[in-house]
Amino acid sequence: MQAKDWGLPEFLVELFRGSRVHVAALSEFTADERQNAARVLTEWDQACRSDMPENAPPFCKTTAVWGAERFYRACQFLVFRDCSAEAIAAELTLARPKAAAPASAAYSVDLTWRFLPDLLKLASGLASDDPLVNHLWRWAVEWPLSSVGVPNLGEVDVSGFVEDPCLRTLYVDRIIARRDRTRLTDERVRDAVREALGAFPELAPEIGALLTP
Repeated sequence: MQAKDWGLPEFLVELFRGSRVHVAALSEFTADERQNAARVLTEWDQACRSDMPENAPPFCKTTAVWGAERFYRACQFLVFRDCSAEAIAAELTLARPKAAAPASAAYSVDLTWRFLPDLLKLASGLASDDPLVNHLWRWAVEWPLSSVGVPNLGEVDVSGFVEDPCLRTLYVDRIIARRDRTRLTDERVRDAVREALGAFPELAPEIGALLTP
């Protein structure tokens, strides 16, 4: 497949397979591209949903496509470095659709943005004040379900999804797996992590040490 053929749907297919991805040159998304991306995201939602410990929130197609488009644009800006700060801001600050409730939005965006920590690592070689890096950090703060493991974020607001049993469990599993001690400042999260570890805090010693009364 040539680089010019790597539109949004092809990018998503390979991203979800865990394969090496490519991006095409910047261009407007076509109606067919959005329709095919929505189909890929719907299939990915069904695959992810089957592995969830609880019933996942409703899938919002428009929100998922918005998230996928923004993520793809960020990857393009990482590759094509001649874009202006204004062009980057115009694409990466485009407001998400308001069709979904907070938990549904967090879940639908996370289908793609769970790869945000990886994208931030790829961008780590850029200057700290690089416009792309600034936007990625803002995303990491605003979408905490997807950014577990990103260092030095400070306190994040999890109120949009923490009361949902499925997303709370997913969040806690990521905190434990990635040893992200910074996410324990919220009492609700700390209690959920303590419950998940139960009588075996030694399974995650870095986390368990912070949960000892």
